[in-house]
Amino acid sequence: MKSIAYNSRTGGVVIAATMLAVLALGVAGCGSRNIGIQIQPIPNQEVLNLTAADVVQVMRAAGFTDMQIYEHGTPLRDAIAQRGAVRVKIDDTVEAIFAVKDNSVYISTRSRGHFIYNIDTGWPDGRAR
Repeated sequence: MKSIAYNSRTGGVVIAATMLAVLALGVAGCGSRNIGIQIQPIPNQEVLNLTAADVVQVMRAAGFTDMQIYEHGTPLRDAIAQRGAVRVKIDDTVEAIFAVKDNSVYISTRSRGHFIYNIDTGWPDGRAR
């Protein structure tokens, strides 16, 4: 029976190359940023169950596109129903905050200002946004 021999010269090179590749991938992963829209629930004292129409109204007022509403409306609705407030980040920037108080959703946006949407009566000025 022939014994198994280990060639340390070529084996060491393969091991060193593998370790360098793993290290490079690990370092690249540490520097990555969150990209895209993030729905982050925030604890609040009140919660509210929004309809699909309510979600569309508040997200449109905050400046979100129809596709963004389609993709992120359900997580936003769920977070408001479970936690009562939501922070919406795009890349590393907070774009909007939605918070529930007295059967209304208070909306604060970085670029469009502040709004209050009452789920029973709609917008205070009676106009759709």
